[in-house]
Amino acid sequence: MKFKKIASLALSTMMAASVLAGCGSTDAGTTGGTETKTESKTETKTETTTDSTGGDTAAAPAEVSHDTEYTVDFYNVAANFQGVQSGWYGKIVKDKFNLDLNIIAPQVSGDGAALYQTRCAAGNLGDLIILDNADMQECIESGLVHDLTDVIEQYPNIAKFMPQIKQFNSMMGDGTKIYAIPLEMNNNGPTEYKQLHVYSYPRMGWDMYNEVGAPELKNLDDLLTCLADIQKAHPTNDKGDPAYAISLWKDWDSQFMENVAQLTKWYGQEVNGSVMIGTDNSIAPLTDKAGAYYKMLNFFYKANQMGLVDPDSATQDWNSMVSKMQDKRVYLFWYSWQYGFWNSPAKGEEGTNYVEIPVADTNLYQTSDTYYGDGRVIAVGSQVSDENFARLMEFLDWYASPEGVLIQHAGTEGLTYTIENGKYTLTEDGLNRFSAEVLVPEEMGGGNWNDGNNQINQWIVASCDINPNTGEPYASDMWATTIEMNQTKTTKEWTDKFGSADDVEYLKKNNMMTVVPSINMALEIDTTDISLIRKQCGDTIKDASWRMVFAKDDADFEAQWDAMTTQLEGLGWNDLVAFDTEKYQPMLEARKNAK
Repeated sequence: MKFKKIASLALSTMMAASVLAGCGSTDAGTTGGTETKTESKTETKTETTTDSTGGDTAAAPAEVSHDTEYTVDFYNVAANFQGVQSGWYGKIVKDKFNLDLNIIAPQVSGDGAALYQTRCAAGNLGDLIILDNADMQECIESGLVHDLTDVIEQYPNIAKFMPQIKQFNSMMGDGTKIYAIPLEMNNNGPTEYKQLHVYSYPRMGWDMYNEVGAPELKNLDDLLTCLADIQKAHPTNDKGDPAYAISLWKDWDSQFMENVAQLTKWYGQEVNGSVMIGTDNSIAPLTDKAGAYYKMLNFFYKANQMGLVDPDSATQDWNSMVSKMQDKRVYLFWYSWQYGFWNSPAKGEEGTNYVEIPVADTNLYQTSDTYYGDGRVIAVGSQVSDENFARLMEFLDWYASPEGVLIQHAGTEGLTYTIENGKYTLTEDGLNRFSAEVLVPEEMGGGNWNDGNNQINQWIVASCDINPNTGEPYASDMWATTIEMNQTKTTKEWTDKFGSADDVEYLKKNNMMTVVPSINMALEIDTTDISLIRKQCGDTIKDASWRMVFAKDDADFEAQWDAMTTQLEGLGWNDLVAFDTEKYQPMLEARKNAK
């Protein structure tokens, strides 16, 4: 197969270079062309400048005019919002570029697969496109993506990541051109893990954990007992609203129940398609009863049997979850970034911040920082005019610039942070921007800060990358001033109890975490038959998983699991598992050889 040969050749090059590991109310959008005025194509021009020694430097990017308002159709698999970006971020983009970002979000559209197929069939997926790697490969082969080869190095902020961009694109198309820009890259190095916290792990309010006796948690049963004691003591939040240990949501599901898949990492496996990949580079079917998907699905089932699962879980979406976290109506977090919806230095001094609570039998699957990208890419649609192509590239270069990245990861100067003597410090509004109602001045866009935040929900440059203007990461929680502010009653007491500065140190020290290289590579795309099998099996797994969480008893849970596996086998599950097992072999080989 041609693509497999290309991937194999590129992989050999990667190994030789030892550069394989990585960094760690909705409105319906229009689906047609939405540019307001520009109709005729114009020639994209570049100029070559000469340096003082007489040699040519890189060609300058084409000059663009912002006189015409341009509504950009932005097809985005990462977005949790559909419609035109508004609020403070929308105002920044409009003021700088006279662009309106019309976000088309398959995961909130009702039927993402149908939306994707319809737009592909029409030959116009979007002006800007964010896709998973495999889908981008398919769109390149279908001619839906603009060739960036001759212009990309004219854009200095994107060009800083040319080694990563070239490496990824060596596996796309025929391997000689550049079509897509990996997302969440950094320049810290290919094997670094610089985060303050691990990505997925059990997290509870420090006050509530201590209130129930700060028990040692040996396993998931102990975790459930601890959560049950907390919920018994606090059946409502301080406002009197019902509160639950665990709250789930459906709208992030893909080929499986996403809430379950994220928790498989606690026990050393990551779900990829129909298989689970272990920290030891093993591969097992998702349906392996000895595996982590069954284990964590059973965890949620047991939680529901104990009355710990929010009854809204099967019907609510992510936006509903956000409001519940902000109101402390959910007692178990598992994503590190969920801290932003509650934690603050003031709450840390009160002892009410959420913190990691070790569960002794876990062996966390933690990927390194995404130096080469996170498995998604951004591209320009092939149908855009030359004039609009230049405008989109200008925007993308700004999106990767220190200014654009700082806005993405820290907000805006004066509102969310201040600069004094070169030191960046979060304001009170900056500290609380995800957890409280932060009102934005009208001259900055107005409205609520959270509502106006960047709805693209993916970025070219990861927050762990170093801002050249400060020498610190872009992530505001990693600034020295923020770290100092966060040395609170909660963190000090946590350190005293667990004998470590943070959860990363604790898990490493106690051999409860394995950091695996983050490999970003284009893998074999589905054949038509496999694509159909994957869709049918995915629907079956999602439906059965949700029903099993709410099974009436153990016998019903087991019967539903067995029925699911039988149904999957009838849909071609074994062929899908065989395909995915072969598909991920190049990634496993790359991981083994990562330095």
